Amino acid sequence: MDIYQFKDLMNKGKSFPVYVFYGDEELFIHEALSAVKANSLKGVDSSMALVEFEGNEVSVGVIFDELRTRPFFVSGNKLIVVEEADDFVENKAQALEKYLQSPSTHASLVIVCKKWDKRLKLANLVDKVGVAVECKKLKDHLLPNWVTDRAKQYKKSITAKAVQQLVEDVGGNLAILDKHLEKLSIYLSGKETIEEGDVDAIVGVDRDRTVFELIEAVAQRKVVSAIKIINQLLIHGEESVKIIGLLAWQIRRLWLAKQILKQGGDEQKVASELKINPYFSKNFFEQVRLYTEDDLAKKHEILLETDVKSKTSPLNTQLLLELLVYKLCF
Repeated sequence: MDIYQFKDLMNKGKSFPVYVFYGDEELFIHEALSAVKANSLKGVDSSMALVEFEGNEVSVGVIFDELRTRPFFVSGNKLIVVEEADDFVENKAQALEKYLQSPSTHASLVIVCKKWDKRLKLANLVDKVGVAVECKKLKDHLLPNWVTDRAKQYKKSITAKAVQQLVEDVGGNLAILDKHLEKLSIYLSGKETIEEGDVDAIVGVDRDRTVFELIEAVAQRKVVSAIKIINQLLIHGEESVKIIGLLAWQIRRLWLAKQILKQGGDEQKVASELKINPYFSKNFFEQVRLYTEDDLAKKHEILLETDVKSKTSPLNTQLLLELLVYKLCF
């Protein structure tokens, strides 16, 4: 089942003893959670009927106790949400299978995880008594239709060129695309249609998205992709010194992260010390794993050399940055 089918079920007031939301698209996960909460807790004090856990911080016994205990001072069902539940599902599969053979009649369990193996007995039991909703990232060719439909939620239409510009500037992160559509709808309150010029003027290139994608393209030696991102930055008026600075800043953070982990720290400590935005945490640690410390040291040296050249060399900016990308990729 996909997110649209699920939201339709929730709008019809359907309820189930168990829900599984799985995949890598955070916006769809958020929408699925919002839909089940709105449906299950309608007219109910959520502080009394909603209990939320992190899968790696709670025992299965505590969760089952909550499922079996009726909500106090509340008429209606409880909703027990377990997020980041991949390890929980893997380690407690048998206990969950046993529970689903006779689930609570006054509480629903929501499991949120990245992966979900449909071949397992647990998945079959969920299909029998509840619903599993796949929340996967959209493929690139599906993004234009999503943007067009999403704009309608803000009571706007959007031209094909504006859609193309928005996707090129922002990338495929639906949550960020949605925020920009919301921003466009606010700024263009007196205008019915979003046009290419509006996107160029109001959105520009999303800097956080760009630096992460640029580093990832370099790590995977995708020269063409990296050059395309560089050119997008230049088209939107970004200075070469700023681009080099963004790259150097990210390389230094990855390097520091490697050192903290090497000294026995965990990802939580890295995130705290380097002030990693939670929204980009997953991407950051994926990039940490892509590099060795030697790789990062060499790339940092290349960036320092290019920074000097950007201030002293007669080479034009675009050529200088393209040469930088080639050096970083190989």
